[in-house]
Amino acid sequence: MDIKETTTPKETIKRLFEWSGNFDSGNNPFCVYLDLIGYSEEYYGGTVVKNPSECLGYLEYTMLAECLALFKNNGYETIYNIIDELTQEEEQ
Repeated sequence: MDIKETTTPKETIKRLFEWSGNFDSGNNPFCVYLDLIGYSEEYYGGTVVKNPSECLGYLEYTMLAECLALFKNNGYETIYNIIDELTQEEEQ
């Protein structure tokens, strides 16, 4: 699951978002990502996941690392906008 040069930030985050559908709502790798980058604090007023180790294995850590690496070339606004797009698509 290596990030390829042609993989967009949205595709990378979407992969984690969709994979997290295999877990309980509110206790999944995507929520851990939201907690780590401060999105949860800004939009929900606090962290979401109480015990991240319950939903993280080697694959999930790798996916989180890939998503965190997106900050190398993208700012918070870009990443937050992608998250907003993905969550709004899910709600529709």
